[in-house]
Amino acid sequence: MSDIYTLGIQGKIVTQHSPDFEAAIARRATQSVLRAAYIVYPLTVKDIPLAINFALAQDPPLEIAIKGGGCHTSSNSSTDGGLVIDLCRMNAVKVSEDKKTVTIQGGALWGDVYIEADKQGVAVVGGNTWFVGVGGYLTGGGYSSLSGEYGLAIDNLLSAEVVLADGRVVRCSENEEPDLFWAIRGGGNQFGVVTEFVVKAHPGIESALVGALAYPATELDNVLEVVKNFLDKQGSNAWLNIGFLRMPPHYKPCIMLIPTIYGDQAAATASIQSFHTEITPIFGQTGFVAGSNAIAHGGDAFLLNAPPRSSIGGAYFGEFRIDVAREIFSDWMKFTAEEGFKESLVMFEFAKRGKVDSVPLSATAFPVRDPHWFMASAARYHDPSLDKSAKDWVAKITSYAKDKNEESTGKRLCTPTNWAQGPDYETLEEVFGENLLRLRKVKAKYDQKKVWRRGWVIEPL
Repeated sequence: MSDIYTLGIQGKIVTQHSPDFEAAIARRATQSVLRAAYIVYPLTVKDIPLAINFALAQDPPLEIAIKGGGCHTSSNSSTDGGLVIDLCRMNAVKVSEDKKTVTIQGGALWGDVYIEADKQGVAVVGGNTWFVGVGGYLTGGGYSSLSGEYGLAIDNLLSAEVVLADGRVVRCSENEEPDLFWAIRGGGNQFGVVTEFVVKAHPGIESALVGALAYPATELDNVLEVVKNFLDKQGSNAWLNIGFLRMPPHYKPCIMLIPTIYGDQAAATASIQSFHTEITPIFGQTGFVAGSNAIAHGGDAFLLNAPPRSSIGGAYFGEFRIDVAREIFSDWMKFTAEEGFKESLVMFEFAKRGKVDSVPLSATAFPVRDPHWFMASAARYHDPSLDKSAKDWVAKITSYAKDKNEESTGKRLCTPTNWAQGPDYETLEEVFGENLLRLRKVKAKYDQKKVWRRGWVIEPL
């Protein structure tokens, strides 16, 4: 059995005896923490095959987990007694001289990307929150407030560098290793360590209307009707979130509207006029900002003060039904009336449909190309004894939304890896859908021995 310190790894190595071990295994949601035997922080791509080979040479072989931002509330980026490849020190971002592409290392956060992109006057399709990791977000699909205009993040991915299970480092694109390129666009963490992404650059954000407006629970039906009318007229430059949450310090229930609208300021203001005139907010603050980084920090006060434990799950739906939203609100009200869950929330996210669903289902591994929006439910809490109750509520409310969508449209939409709750709650078919068969064939080509077995493990075919 080799000593990991003699392998020539340039990056940092942390073990259970290291003084910073607890910090090394920490995740944004504390219930997703597992106690790894080794955490390797590669500095260069060359470190990663060394770490992989070391893990596989042990008897028995060590399980390997890949960590980017560590935001998913499942434990997919953690391992109990195995080895974590933590990419956080590989976070460089470079805009090409012609400003047509941006090269991003796999351990970057979207905040890292936006700072550099804003400096260079470009924008990319990326996470709506700065602390989300690039790698997990991109390999899971990637919704953005720019998706109405440019599609998913994976629809803007041009190429990637991947370290495979056998230690080879390959580049993939439409022309190089095309099967691998197809698979990493929606197939999650099942095909290798993605150490670099090259994405399309778009014109920089000169102006965006952002903010939040809150309404009392008694206005639910009126708010939902105004939202429905907004969606009928929504432009590709507009993104809207609806949130069901209890606002501190008194934790009274409210409905929050959170718009992000790009472009002409007068037109943006006019597009949300009904949010003020047809319904009256308890409070509302909107304004204009420039640059992607400012937009990505818009939710800091709320998101960064979240409870330490959370379970998040999503449901995709093709029709926005007020009766369904009303029932979800009622269930959320009952759940959050319990003191331990009062900080839990439900969010509906709406990008203009058309761009995302214009891409054929077979073009990438992403499993939802029907016209759709999505809902995310988040049980947020402090007490570890509530873990199961939290997960069960998320599973119940998302299943209800999926059932009602199937009732309305005749089709049950998948829940891709970014918004799926965890492998104990969704099957491979529910996560990957019609693309699962091809994913199994690609898995056999690039990971026959299932080295990558955290999360939704695809069986090689």
